Order: sequence, then C-alpha cells, then structure tokens
Amino acid sequence: MTELRMVALDLSLAATGVAATHDHHGRGGLLARTVHTARTAHGHTDMDHDRINAVLRDVAAAVKCRPHLVVVEWLPQFDGKGATTLRLAELHGVVKHWLHAQRIRYVDVHPPEVKTWATGKGNANKTQVLEAVVSTYGRLLHVDGHDQADAVALLTLGLAAYGQQVVPLHNPHQRRALGNVTWPTLATESGPVVPV
Repeated sequence: MTELRMVALDLSLAATGVAATHDHHGRGGLLARTVHTARTAHGHTDMDHDRINAVLRDVAAAVKCRPHLVVVEWLPQFDGKGATTLRLAELHGVVKHWLHAQRIRYVDVHPPEVKTWATGKGNANKTQVLEAVVSTYGRLLHVDGHDQADAVALLTLGLAAYGQQVVPLHNPHQRRALGNVTWPTLATESGPVVPV
C-alpha cells in the first residue's frame, strides 16, 4: 500500500491550523502547528494582501512534501457582522486557486463532518472537538489549540478515507462522516489510490 502524503488546513484569518503526515523535507511523521497572522494596514484595497501572503507562505512550506491530497475545512456558516465572511472567502479562494495552479489536489470537508468525525456530533463546539482530538490522537502528536485540533481531525479523516487510519475506527459516526465527503481518486507514484 502506498503511504500517502497528506496536508490538512483549517484556514483562518488569525490562526490557521495545519496538520500533515510529512514535514516540508518529506520526512514522515504526524505534525500539527498554527500559523498566527495579525491584521495589517492594507492601504487602498479591502483585501489584506499581507495577511493572505503570510498564510500562503506557510501553506507553500507545508506542501513542499508534495502531498497526494490537501484536506481543507470548508467555510463555516457565519451570521457575523462586518466583512469577516468575505475576507475568509477571499483567503479560501486564493489558497485553493494556488493549490490548483500547483497541481496539488484538494478536497473540501464541511465543518459538521469534521465535528462528527472527531466527536460523533455534527454540532459539537470547538472545546469538544479539541478534547476529543487530544483524547484520541494526543499520544501520537502534540495538539495545541482549536485550530490544530480541527486540522488533525481533517488529516485523520482524510487518511481513513483511503484505508490509512491513524487509530482503529470503532464508531458508526466516523463512517457516516467519511461517507458524507466526495473523496477523489489520488494519483501516486505507485498508481491510483481510491477511497475505501
């Protein structure tokens, strides 16, 4: 079986969670980190280009391992005021277009599937997701905060979709979350890998 290289992104304007199966040198091993980005003065446009560039630089570093797939948490539903929804959509669009231009395959996973995978409940809050991820995967890697927990949940969900689960699957809710995502066939050095 081909050992998949995978990166997971919980994109955020302030703290993007990144989890991966390999480091930027291609060495195997689970890792998670947070990319903190501060708001900048963005001059004559509403788009904060410096902030988006900071996230994009870290995404570029994460995908130096040439992942077979990048798993991205889809935009959450916001009822918020202001331009947060638009700014986050801009970030998602820029990152996903950049991945596409680099010929790096990505898949979107809706937040309820991430929560269901981690906790069994599609409406779990961030603290419940963090606690569940630390409980399940904390012996394998350090998970520091909600952003990393979401990224680790995305990564382990993606790996399980291709039969490379990090821990055994025991709960029907995990299979339900897997089935609610349209997983692509992956091109690898050893040939195509299909979801199980």
